Amino acid sequence: MSAVPGDKLWNVGTFFIGTDLGQKVDHSAVAVVRKDGDVLSLVHMKRFKLGTEYGVVIGHMKLLQKALQTVHRIYIDRTGVGEFFVEQAEKEIKKIRGIMLSLPEKENIMVSMKRKMEKGQLRIPYDSELINEINVERYEQTQTNQTKFSHPNGTHDDRLWALALAIYASIPDIPRFVPFAAFGHISKPRWDYRPKEYPLSGNAPPNKTIHRCLACWKPYTECRCPPGVRNERSPPS
Repeated sequence: MSAVPGDKLWNVGTFFIGTDLGQKVDHSAVAVVRKDGDVLSLVHMKRFKLGTEYGVVIGHMKLLQKALQTVHRIYIDRTGVGEFFVEQAEKEIKKIRGIMLSLPEKENIMVSMKRKMEKGQLRIPYDSELINEINVERYEQTQTNQTKFSHPNGTHDDRLWALALAIYASIPDIPRFVPFAAFGHISKPRWDYRPKEYPLSGNAPPNKTIHRCLACWKPYTECRCPPGVRNERSPPS
């Protein structure tokens, strides 16, 4: 599965890898995007069988790193796997970084993906399973005004998070201001500097999910994309 035109070699260029880890309940998945200017193209997506050992996933990433011309950065989900596993992965794979998927970090990751999609800077091949994962992902606002993501029972979102992590890895590092370093204590800002956006559903009110077409990013009721381009799944009633 690749979004790169057939006249171009898929493994030539600058690449970023995202890995979502699962085992018994959720699958592990690995996504690779290639960066051409501001445009990201999904060139590889692999979902592993339930119960696959993490060592197999690490081995797959090592093979990708050898096959691809330049892997600039790898982001791997470190939530629930422990420090030891992340340290071992860092010893075996270059340019890898463990990402703790806290609620604020998940929101940052999804906002990054949403912005790329809105700007038309994300190219993915038509994959009904991946598109379905994107469209059915749920979010809700918590009492602390954070965004919580989930997926309906009987569905998975491992491909979605692997892709989102790969996109997040492609964003240049931005130095963050740390109040403690300057003043010796942590001070809370008097305003909320985060944009009031809902990553997968535009600026919808809290607890309301809008299902959108992946190609044009319009709600299903406004989508005019031809069959085969938009997701064929009927919108929920």
